[in-house]
Amino acid sequence: MNTRLVINYLSQIVLYFSLVFILPIATAIYYHEDITAFLIPMAISAITGGVLYFTVKPHSHTAKYKEGYAIVGIGWLLIASIGSLPYVYYSVDPVDAFFETMSGFTTTGATIFDRVELLPKSLLLWRSLTQWLGGMGIVVLFVAVFPALSRKGETLLQAEVPGLKIEKIRPRLKDTALHLYATYMILTVLEISILGMLGLSLFDAVNHTFTTLSTGGFSTHTESIAYFNSPVIELIIFAFMIIGGTNFALLYLFLKGNRKIFKDTEFRFYLSLLILAGLILSILNAERYGLIDSLRFSFFQAASIMTTTGYTTADFDTWTDSARLLILMLMFIGGSTGSTGGGIKVARIYLLTVYSLSQILKSAEPRTVRMIRLNNEIVEKEILHNITAFFTLYILVFVFSTFAVSLTGPDIVSSISAVSASINNVGPGLGSVGASESYSSLSSIAKLILAFDMWVGRLELFTVLSLFIPSFWREKW
Repeated sequence: MNTRLVINYLSQIVLYFSLVFILPIATAIYYHEDITAFLIPMAISAITGGVLYFTVKPHSHTAKYKEGYAIVGIGWLLIASIGSLPYVYYSVDPVDAFFETMSGFTTTGATIFDRVELLPKSLLLWRSLTQWLGGMGIVVLFVAVFPALSRKGETLLQAEVPGLKIEKIRPRLKDTALHLYATYMILTVLEISILGMLGLSLFDAVNHTFTTLSTGGFSTHTESIAYFNSPVIELIIFAFMIIGGTNFALLYLFLKGNRKIFKDTEFRFYLSLLILAGLILSILNAERYGLIDSLRFSFFQAASIMTTTGYTTADFDTWTDSARLLILMLMFIGGSTGSTGGGIKVARIYLLTVYSLSQILKSAEPRTVRMIRLNNEIVEKEILHNITAFFTLYILVFVFSTFAVSLTGPDIVSSISAVSASINNVGPGLGSVGASESYSSLSSIAKLILAFDMWVGRLELFTVLSLFIPSFWREKW
């Protein structure tokens, strides 16, 4: 392990991170609020990063995947810790502050606040900004903007970007990151403009755009999107949630006039699952709401949960057991690879399904050779083995976390859904952490376990879990 290189790169990330406090500081000034809450972490970030950068120089600039994993995994912990300081300044318990910040950066959307309207506007913007930054990836942003980090861009992005692999849309990975963020910015400006035209204040439009495209789900209102009680606003947010759950490389190509997105197997499977889930929920809720409202609430919640946004327009925890079970299943599917959505990812679900079916057929016809394809390309066995290992580890982390959370007091439904909502970066769960509840009632130990699940889920297991293997720090990869 090139430890000095890891520290040097972490110092750069922490140093650059100090710049993101400019926006909440400007917001605090505009609304005549205390800027100290953001000046303190800004100064800590800048001074700590600057001192380490100039004092810890690497003997070698060779960075392999293990260094990339260490930089990204530890980097996210450091950023979540520093990002929690504004909450601590406003007398929030440190564990609660860390939970809220990790929930923000991982775009989970689980909150410990029972009434978010009571928070200062600058702190509300900070909550939303953490999700916008975490959506595409903090390291992706820094690789795109700062030349010093772009030298090891591929190593860092492979450890942070959700999905099976990095899909290059430009020969240089730095340019790929830059164009992905440019797409993200264009869509951000577009949604802010549309929501503004529909009557939302600039503050609400900016905050909800930040947390829609990032599939984060934090709102400036405790009632979430139900606060607006507007089918038109819900429709726009519904559309942008689906966009947020789509592979941004495909979105970039679409904006450039390339229609590859409509032929993409994952995208088509993604839309098919959303439509199917929406229809099933509509049927299950028809008696409760009537046809029109059932379609309205069911499709919105199907998209919100499957894209792992976590917005609510209805209290789905009061729905039938069948509907609640489907909601729980949608949490695990998640968005597309290369999207801001969490979960296992649609491509993995598709390949696991096809691979399992092929294994069943192989047992009946052992001499028949069947190739697994995605977008008409043969999927290598190594990728299939990787997906199988990923799924196995995912279930193991889910099971052990659920057991650990249940030991702290919550009932089984609350424990299962809290872990599901955390590891899949969804936010609202069922029971005591349901759509109309917060996570404030959980113990500090439970919150730390769930924060760990958010971290693991956002960085897709391998990046985080490798840090806990002793040989990772000793062996040369």
